[in-house]
Amino acid sequence: MTLAARIAALAELTVRDPGQATRVLLAEGVPLPARTLGLLLVSVLSAVLASVQLGALTEPVDPLIAAMTASPFRAALVQWLILGLSVVLIHGVGRFFGGRGTLPDSLLIMVWLQFLLLGPQLLQLVADLISPELAGIIGLVTLGLFIVLLTACVTELHGFRSRGLVFLGIIGSSLGAGFVIAFALILVLGPEVFLPHV
Repeated sequence: MTLAARIAALAELTVRDPGQATRVLLAEGVPLPARTLGLLLVSVLSAVLASVQLGALTEPVDPLIAAMTASPFRAALVQWLILGLSVVLIHGVGRFFGGRGTLPDSLLIMVWLQFLLLGPQLLQLVADLISPELAGIIGLVTLGLFIVLLTACVTELHGFRSRGLVFLGIIGSSLGAGFVIAFALILVLGPEVFLPHV
């Protein structure tokens, strides 16, 4: 089986049975340098797609988003930092509650899920040229799919039993991280980044 066929099969399995897909993915034995490079690549690709989509908009953009995507380099850097923080949270919070997952495996899962999201993100970009409302729906569906897959993968990674509790942990961790990021942005960029027309 070719590499492309294996990736396609794993992608299909991830959507159908994310728990089993996580076991298969972790058994691949992907080297740590490849996982680290993967995080950088998906960050850059995702940032490029986001920058193109924002550049095609005619209406004003939220000032916070505009500040984070002022240049392709900044957009990629912000994306990389957010994904890196997510990896640390997946590992740290999971281990705090008795999980068995490792940091490299948490990294691999995040890279894989972000790679899968590139397809819907590209679809959303194309849909935005046809109908912004359709693009918005695709964005919401993609977000929901990501949360479902992340919950299932983290549950399998750490050997937890309840996906519901893992979901609550993800939401709580995300809110906490959001406050920290917002505070950091205020310190670096100033409070006006959250205020339109300032």
